[in-house]
Amino acid sequence: MFVTETDLSEFETLMNKLLEQKPELSKTNIEERIKQKKEKIGAGYLTDQGALFLIASDLGVSLSEPLKVEMSLKDLFVGAKEISLESRILSLAPAKQYTRKDGSPFLLRTMTVYDNDSTASVKLWDEKASLPEIEDMKPGDLIKIIKAYVKSDLNGKPTINIGSGSHIEPSHNESDIRSIDDITVDVSKVKEGDTDLAVSGKIDGMISSMEFTNSRGQPGKALRLRLKGDDGNSIRVV
Repeated sequence: MFVTETDLSEFETLMNKLLEQKPELSKTNIEERIKQKKEKIGAGYLTDQGALFLIASDLGVSLSEPLKVEMSLKDLFVGAKEISLESRILSLAPAKQYTRKDGSPFLLRTMTVYDNDSTASVKLWDEKASLPEIEDMKPGDLIKIIKAYVKSDLNGKPTINIGSGSHIEPSHNESDIRSIDDITVDVSKVKEGDTDLAVSGKIDGMISSMEFTNSRGQPGKALRLRLKGDDGNSIRVV
């Protein structure tokens, strides 16, 4: 397991705090759990420290962490509150209306954001899903997320949530986060298992639409096309 020199002191402090509250565990045991947690979620999505917070949560232990004004996506952990960070938009879905168990409606919009280390899903709830400034946002835009909280998605990965006490806005700061063009890959280089990609290619043939029913029994629509890469081969895109 690799911990950078700058993270060592804080990581060791948090490790010791967990060991104090769970004396039946050893440091070696926790390090093995960190390894397993990163393998399950994906090492590219989680730092050692982030995995430590997830393990503590699994064990019912609360670890306090000094609030960072700015975080990177790789440092996100389930249970984090009032986090602020800058990132770029990778994808942005339209707002949709759903119904709660009590019958009341609510709005939800999802997006995926990225920085130079990782990607993360974002959920915007109710009035935050229909903010006027959201409508003008597009992939590649630099944004500021303010006082958000982090929950776990169905796969156990940290998801940023923007609710009534949170905010999202365009950022006009200078940033070293790579542009959408810089992270775009030719479709010929896409490999099975790749996720959260920006892909380029030439449309090869007609574009068609299809209707389907998802696993929850809800109807949906999709587009089908083929993209030709630099190697001349075409790949099906849905």
